[in-house]
Amino acid sequence: MEQLNVLIVDDEYLIRNLLRMRINWEEQGMSIMGEASNAQEALDLVDKQQPDIMFTDIYMPNMDGIELSRLILKKYPDIKIVVVTGHDEFEYARQSIQIGIVDFILKPIRAAELLTVTDKLRVMIDEERKREQEIQRLRADLERNFPYLREKFVLQWLNGVLTTQAEIREKAAYFNIPMLLTTREIQIAVIEVSTASAKETEEQLILLSMECSNEIDAFYEKEPDVVHLMDTRNRIVIISFHSGVDFIEDGEALISLLTTSYPCAVSTGIGRKHGHVEEGPAAYQEACRALEYQAFVGKNQVVCFEDIVDNREQSYRSNADLLQRLQFYISVGSAARAIEVLHHIFVVSFSSVSQYRLAAMDVITECQRAAMEQQIESDQVLNTEALVSILTADHLPELITRLEEYVRYVSETVYSKNQTKEDNLIGQVKTYLEDHMSDPNIGLANTAAAFFVSPGHLGRLMKKETGKTFVEYLTNLRMKRAETLLKQTQLKGYEIGEQVGITDPHYFSVLFKKSTGRSMNEYRQRKS
Repeated sequence: MEQLNVLIVDDEYLIRNLLRMRINWEEQGMSIMGEASNAQEALDLVDKQQPDIMFTDIYMPNMDGIELSRLILKKYPDIKIVVVTGHDEFEYARQSIQIGIVDFILKPIRAAELLTVTDKLRVMIDEERKREQEIQRLRADLERNFPYLREKFVLQWLNGVLTTQAEIREKAAYFNIPMLLTTREIQIAVIEVSTASAKETEEQLILLSMECSNEIDAFYEKEPDVVHLMDTRNRIVIISFHSGVDFIEDGEALISLLTTSYPCAVSTGIGRKHGHVEEGPAAYQEACRALEYQAFVGKNQVVCFEDIVDNREQSYRSNADLLQRLQFYISVGSAARAIEVLHHIFVVSFSSVSQYRLAAMDVITECQRAAMEQQIESDQVLNTEALVSILTADHLPELITRLEEYVRYVSETVYSKNQTKEDNLIGQVKTYLEDHMSDPNIGLANTAAAFFVSPGHLGRLMKKETGKTFVEYLTNLRMKRAETLLKQTQLKGYEIGEQVGITDPHYFSVLFKKSTGRSMNEYRQRKS
């Protein structure tokens, strides 16, 4: 435990000595580092040794303890000051709390009261120092993570999390991005690096993107108004705050540089130029949308957002609700419902061929997303020939017809896989019930839990596959086993009931007769 230094200030020697002798300071983890008989001496000692704690009398020559405390706390706010006062000075001493004095003790000084105050001071100082250590640790973490936090801020700006110019400028000043502090022209390009091999691990892809990012860093080394970073999908985002940068020309040069240096494919999407920092998210989304167009034009291409919307100001806007419904129906294998939603998506007035092709791209994306969520291999749904035929359709009716075929194909693929999974599940459940029917506690809920499905889902599948409810199927299974035991053993009725999981003899007899039309005795006599 770190020892705390204490300064005693009083113009009376006897009081100072009393404070020194009243308690064992070492046991309190403290030591008396000095004494002062007046305020000036105290100020000099504080400047030289900066004690942790100071005990001071109120009334002293030239300067009283309250004024002394005010001066010290102004210069050294961490010093803990305790005022020593008499009963007649109590109200005056209490007012001293307002200037930051932590406590006061009354004369005559009692050991118990002094111990209480020193205990309080020790706890207070320990807690403050722990907080300070934690703050220092956090500051070190902040400094170490500053580049990451700076990048995170830029991504928040691009993703529209920061909405006001004041908020953007405040954070830009903190993270030392001066380009965001003035209104300049903004343009964004997004580069996606991929490999031809499907065997590459996620780590290898990330490392490849980092290598390419380093190349881009060197490429723009002499452009102080160009910032680049990695987004959450490991794509390289390049932000230009200078009208002199030609992203189209740079994009072509970077594709050549990166594909020559590394075994990769490079696709680049470029957004339009914007004039305000608040438009950063729009510029980023445009670049991402242009990048997505690689599915139609292939890799190692530079695609401008302006080109895919035919230079029109009004672009196609995705209907998130319809696309979500489309993905849902594909995910459950409902081709008819999915195609119905597809037609709703296209009940809009497209102003150009490129716009309805953007809508087609949204549909294809949802098909692929649904397939991925159902863990269907990509080569089962990424039919290049089918996709090309969709994108090269000459008119809207032909496009919709080809999309219908694709949506139906993916939905049926999903349905087929789900059907196989359901068949396998019911087969496993039947075996499970055969093995566990002797357990009287077996039921729909704990059986469903054993297979990590919901009771409702298992109940619906049982009804669909067997024509019986779960309880009906289990009861029928138990009665079949009971019939076999009656034929092959001399077990008594209640013993057979226990072996098939029905411990109530009367209830078992009722179920058996309801199932076979005869009592157990009649059944056994008939079969003997």
